[in-house]
Amino acid sequence: MQLLRLLKKYMLTFLSPFWGVILKLRGLSVGRGFVCIGRPGINRTSGSTISLGDEVSLCNTGIANPLAEGGRCRLATIAPGAEIKLADRVGASSSIICAATSIVIGEGTIIGGGAMILDTDFHLQTKEGDWGTDPQAVSRPVVIGRKCFIGARAIILKGVTVGDHAVIGAGSVVTRDVASNTVVAGNPATVIRGNPRDLESGTQGDSEMIPVNSKL
Repeated sequence: MQLLRLLKKYMLTFLSPFWGVILKLRGLSVGRGFVCIGRPGINRTSGSTISLGDEVSLCNTGIANPLAEGGRCRLATIAPGAEIKLADRVGASSSIICAATSIVIGEGTIIGGGAMILDTDFHLQTKEGDWGTDPQAVSRPVVIGRKCFIGARAIILKGVTVGDHAVIGAGSVVTRDVASNTVVAGNPATVIRGNPRDLESGTQGDSEMIPVNSKL
């Protein structure tokens, strides 16, 4: 255990600044206090942007988080003009964030192990039944608000907006917008109840199981 703690301290103290420099050399914008445990995966298409705010944390190894055992974080822009923006204090473990247009993640949001955030279907079927290779043809921006929690293995798909303080349950597949202060789970994701912050204050009670973004 002592050896493990020393290894973590070494990674935080020495390797995080090293990876910060490497990412900058690869054309990323990296803020102050960057924390990077293990080697991240970066794919940045020429003419696209990837920016990390202050105190962003990327966990790429099970040494620091058992749920990150499946692999490293992967930030990928796959078309010119695409954008990935992680605001201050965003944290991610072994997660994939892939943008053909735009993915913006708000301040203080946590992304669990193995989660995926995608703004594209990658392939568009032609009239002839073939599958095209222009990811921007089937892409819509994804916006995730402030201080959200995205559970392990959750998948957020193109065109989704997630409001502030929302919680996405582990393994959920989110295809529609999620309101602020809402807990959703399942495939496809449905509203489970209001956010615990609201329940504690008595401002919102449990809701019925209804589709995300349903009109009441």
